[in-house]
Amino acid sequence: MARKKKEEEISIIAGKNDSDTVTELEVLVKNQKIGEIHRGEKDRHYTVIDENGRKGTAVSIEDAVRSIIAEYNLHK
Repeated sequence: MARKKKEEEISIIAGKNDSDTVTELEVLVKNQKIGEIHRGEKDRHYTVIDENGRKGTAVSIEDAVRSIIAEYNLHK
């Protein structure tokens, strides 16, 4: 039996940072934070933190967002 296809609005909000070289993003579904994406000044990869606190890495922002959404869909 297949699940119904559900559509939910996903928002990506830039966090506060002091310089242009630091990236901090929050991924939201229905105004609930489901993950964060961080990248420091000298980092080559993005650090991905899901809503359960598990950390991972991604090569691009797109891959990081996909990873967070996949984890969210797997557990919700």
